Amino acid sequence: MASPRRSEAMEFAEKLLTLSKHEGVRVTELRDTWTQERIIFEHITGTQLQPLKIVQESEAEFCKSLADYYRLPARLTMGRIMRAYLDQHSLTMAELLFNAGHLLALDRMDRFFPSVLQHGAQLQAKLTGQTKTERQDKLFVVFNKVLDRARNSDNVLVLSEVLAEDGIDQLLEVVARDYDVQQTERVVCGTMANHLEGCGWREKLARAISIAEGAQSEEGRAQSDAFIAEILDGKQVIEEVFGGFTDPIHAWTTYVTISCGRFDKVPTYMSPDLGRLSALFAHRDLPETRTVLMQRIARGLSSTQALSKNTREENRVSFLGLVRDLIEPTGIVGGPVMVEAVVLRAKTLLGEHGEDLPIDTAIRQAMYLMPSQAARLGVLLDLSATETGQRYEQTVLQQLAHLLDNLGSLVDLFPIDVLDHERDAGLSALRERLGMSQLHEDLRATVESSLHRMTKPNGMESKTEEPAKEDTVQAKDGELVLQAGDVLFAEGEEGDAAYYVMEGRCEVMRTIDGHPQSLAVVGKGEIVGEMALIDKQPRMATVRALEDSKFLSISAGSLQGRMDKLAKDDQVLHYLIKTLVRRLRGLARSTE
Repeated sequence: MASPRRSEAMEFAEKLLTLSKHEGVRVTELRDTWTQERIIFEHITGTQLQPLKIVQESEAEFCKSLADYYRLPARLTMGRIMRAYLDQHSLTMAELLFNAGHLLALDRMDRFFPSVLQHGAQLQAKLTGQTKTERQDKLFVVFNKVLDRARNSDNVLVLSEVLAEDGIDQLLEVVARDYDVQQTERVVCGTMANHLEGCGWREKLARAISIAEGAQSEEGRAQSDAFIAEILDGKQVIEEVFGGFTDPIHAWTTYVTISCGRFDKVPTYMSPDLGRLSALFAHRDLPETRTVLMQRIARGLSSTQALSKNTREENRVSFLGLVRDLIEPTGIVGGPVMVEAVVLRAKTLLGEHGEDLPIDTAIRQAMYLMPSQAARLGVLLDLSATETGQRYEQTVLQQLAHLLDNLGSLVDLFPIDVLDHERDAGLSALRERLGMSQLHEDLRATVESSLHRMTKPNGMESKTEEPAKEDTVQAKDGELVLQAGDVLFAEGEEGDAAYYVMEGRCEVMRTIDGHPQSLAVVGKGEIVGEMALIDKQPRMATVRALEDSKFLSISAGSLQGRMDKLAKDDQVLHYLIKTLVRRLRGLARSTE
């Protein structure tokens, strides 16, 4: 049978399948601009040696309306569940949604398709509170609506020509003009799916990348990014596009290199279009595609799958190299899922003598791998949003408290060579991570307050002048006179000055396990209280005069001026001083 309309051809194919008199049915299409026919549907009976099995997914986004089933999150979930069928026919989920022949073939699979509906209903029931049966009935209604629309989708054929000739931005203009808002998502999805139809994975990827390269509008880039992501989410694509991998670590490093825009030399056995994809990453963000690639890495890292056939030490070195590639200024690329995967793999790989690390040690090891406090903070915020982070919440909170204790200014948070606009972007990224974390509200407010304080001039909040202590006498010209037993400053107070001992002696004390303990006795010619001025943290100890004493006060403003000058004249020495102070504070806390 020949027909100028696809819908008629597909309807005839449906009838042939229903009669069950033929070994197979194939529908092909040839357009004026094509050099050869494309197979848009093929079903051969009796060729299935083993029944197809669904893939179990752990979660799904709730679809409130029919339009939601055409959006990327739902397509990815459904595509993963039905991966066996899609790979068998070289289809993306978007293509399946608009192919009535394949939808009917699915409906006739008396084991596979009911399993798909049951698992989908189970995932949806978790989100709605409805029973599994109620959601299954709902999904069956949705399936019939999708099938009905697939049978009447000839309009996407015309729009596909617009996409091929004029690009995604022109397509979006036409759809916005000719269709109402409720139809836009479905029509664009159908047009893109039709553009990918009838070819293998390499050609699908090439076409999607070509669309992305021509996209100038934000929406056009988002739509093309979504389709590249959906293509790369498939299982069969690894063999056809990447040529297969000798071991997981090779695959993971390749995904990272591509998403960082550094995959310049594409091996001959891989699709050359991966170089084009890497070039796209180098010039713009492809968040959906990056997420799919990072999810592949995270799933592998969090499993028991070996990195390679090499020795444990070689795998350890490979793992550390992969983590270095995954690090970004405010954490790890891939968010909470990737952070959890890194911690779990660190648990099994970084222990001595082949033994697993305790989970709290693994968390600390992951922190040590981060190059800056900003990256450590981002890792902890992401980890708090994971199952592992919530299970070991106390460890995460201890690490977070220790980190915040050592943050006084932006210099502490970011490396010294970071530019101002990079710091601003980093702070925004940290706030975004904070918003997605699972920290308690009071702790989240504390972190936000710390970030806010560091954006103030000199990294400090404005303060009002505090009245002089009743037990001290302020002498003129910066001199301070104390009698025996008077307290110069107390542990936990904000530091507003350092003190040079001109006469007398004083004792440095700290409360440990609820009891005051003497740490040192300071005499003439020595300085106390300087650490609080350098890193702007509360006093670490109490200083009390043992006898009548005289001190020279060095104000915060005076010392800050000297530190600012040092930062301009010798940034390395400035950073070294702040690092030493931070380590001294850490050493002091370790004695508690």
